[in-house]
Amino acid sequence: MSKIKVKSYRIPITKFREGGGKPVRIALIADLHNRLFGEGNSELVDVIQRQYPDMVFSAGDLTVCSGKDIDLDVGISLLKRLACGCPVYCVNGNHEYRTKIYAERYKGIYAGMTSGLRRIGVRLLENEKERVDVGGAKLTIHGLELPARCYKKMGSEFISAEEIRGILGLPDEGRFNILLVHNPVFFESYALWGAQLTLCGHLHGGLVRLPFVGGLISPQMKLFPRYDYGMFEKYGRRMVVTSGLGSHSIALRVNNPPEVVMLELT
Repeated sequence: MSKIKVKSYRIPITKFREGGGKPVRIALIADLHNRLFGEGNSELVDVIQRQYPDMVFSAGDLTVCSGKDIDLDVGISLLKRLACGCPVYCVNGNHEYRTKIYAERYKGIYAGMTSGLRRIGVRLLENEKERVDVGGAKLTIHGLELPARCYKKMGSEFISAEEIRGILGLPDEGRFNILLVHNPVFFESYALWGAQLTLCGHLHGGLVRLPFVGGLISPQMKLFPRYDYGMFEKYGRRMVVTSGLGSHSIALRVNNPPEVVMLELT
């Protein structure tokens, strides 16, 4: 069993806070792909809870959509346990989205997932936003669901800031806008749209991480993906990409331990 790494980032949000207030702590996970860390994911839950998060964000791909037999229980069970301690927000990754757009093929699977998330009090953001005031901070959480063309093998098609504006509307003025979206490849568009902080997964850290080089390959089979892992800045905006927790198809992670990201908004 691989040891789960906790990677921390501090994000300044001073002008979006009222009074002093304590830092807002957000746990970010992605790409579980049905992986288990101990019985019922008890080890993963323990790692997250020991960070005392105010919120948990899941950036997609809790499951694996391969063939018609899809197990939703692992991911939903994990979020249920986490939702007992704090609010949980999530977006669809390409695996969940596949069951949504091919509803006839995956009969009832997506509806079962969404109803399961509602029952446990998890907020699934499907091109929606939620305003949250916590610790004196004024946050708006936007969940962007990328179209299928943004996940094509051997080269995804582009999505522009203007198209994102048509999907989500404008960011909230006077609030700190967080964009939760699965694929980090379109960071420039996210930044131009107006997200002060974008949170992603999807690239699995590049699967194999090489010293002084970074990730080797993306799920789209692109070598040395640009936004494979870590924190990036553009136009005064930030994006944090987690290497995620699991894998699928190519079950390979070298120098790339499973990860929980902790964000401290100060």
